[in-house]
Amino acid sequence: MFRFVIFDFDGTVVDTGEGIIRSLQYSFEQMGREVPDMSDLKKFIGPPIHYSFTHYYNVSEAEVGEYIKKYRERYTVKGIYECELYKGIVELIDSLKARGIKVGIASSKPLRLIYNVADHLGITEKFDAVVGVRMDDSNHSTKTGLILEAMELMGARDKNEVLMVGDRLYDIEGAKGAGVKSCGVLWGYGSQEEFREYDADFTVKEPCETLKLV
Repeated sequence: MFRFVIFDFDGTVVDTGEGIIRSLQYSFEQMGREVPDMSDLKKFIGPPIHYSFTHYYNVSEAEVGEYIKKYRERYTVKGIYECELYKGIVELIDSLKARGIKVGIASSKPLRLIYNVADHLGITEKFDAVVGVRMDDSNHSTKTGLILEAMELMGARDKNEVLMVGDRLYDIEGAKGAGVKSCGVLWGYGSQEEFREYDADFTVKEPCETLKLV
């Protein structure tokens, strides 16, 4: 059914939540703001960090760059290693590759940090294309744009052959914008209700279920 599978990164391939959330708390602390609870900061995992600071916590455009700078002071040194692969995800990717299916990443995470995490976990070579945003946040790429870029790099010309797999509504919306099918995963930071509301084409509870779709 599908010849190309594109994954979100945070919350889909890798559980990077602890490192991200602790680094966000560090940022708020360093900026003299009340530190939000860890459970509340989970909303940062998925959308671009610039968007999350400005929309969820009313950080001004004049200050958001400094918040992001403080976040990355910790994340790039320590937080980046506070992560782990989701159980079964490597087996899924290997099974897809064994069937001749091309596998890519389309993430709102900065490209350099995606590679840093993937290298740390030894999975970089498993992907045919890796797409992220610039470290300086100068390109607030939409999820649709990231998916389309990954498709181009993978040589996916027929949109009917592409499946986008992710754990948040942004992945579902991005897939719709790109004109491809979407699959919401329940092992990340999204929910069944979220995927139902945004009309995901498929929903899976475990990585191995994704294989049945292709």
